[in-house]
Amino acid sequence: MNRVEKSSAVEILREKFQKSNAAFVTEYRGMTVGALYELRKKVREGEGELKVIKNRLARIAAKGSAFEGIADQFKGPIAVAFSYKDPVAVAKAVLGSLSDTSPLQLKSGSLGSKLMSGKDVTALSKLPDRNTLLAMLAGTLQAPLSGFARVLAATPRGLANVLVAVKDQKDKQ
Repeated sequence: MNRVEKSSAVEILREKFQKSNAAFVTEYRGMTVGALYELRKKVREGEGELKVIKNRLARIAAKGSAFEGIADQFKGPIAVAFSYKDPVAVAKAVLGSLSDTSPLQLKSGSLGSKLMSGKDVTALSKLPDRNTLLAMLAGTLQAPLSGFARVLAATPRGLANVLVAVKDQKDKQ
């Protein structure tokens, strides 16, 4: 790689760091090409991107971004999973590829400028995805309104029930 190629690679990486809202650093040493392809596919489904990057270029690209804190994790053969929309989906994709037989290792992550350990990333992956959280919020916001509507409807309904009962009683007589 000559100097021009390196500078363009740094610019591309810098754009990825600026565009993403989370990044997860993994060490892929010993992974097969097929397993790495499957991991990329899972991350892409979570609206993210997995990039195998050179450590020195990644350190330069991360400078001045919110992900500057994870630059010290760029040692060894690393791949960075960038999340562009929902960090939970990308964290689930990365952690779903970790297993006893997989050589993939999660080093750390960063959610914006907040540095995360492997345990923090695991906790993040156990959260519901964005759409589920939005549905839960909508249900929570809608519950008091629907309860209020039921209370308002109960008074006329009660009156109607009393009138029907009086009518039935008069019909029996």
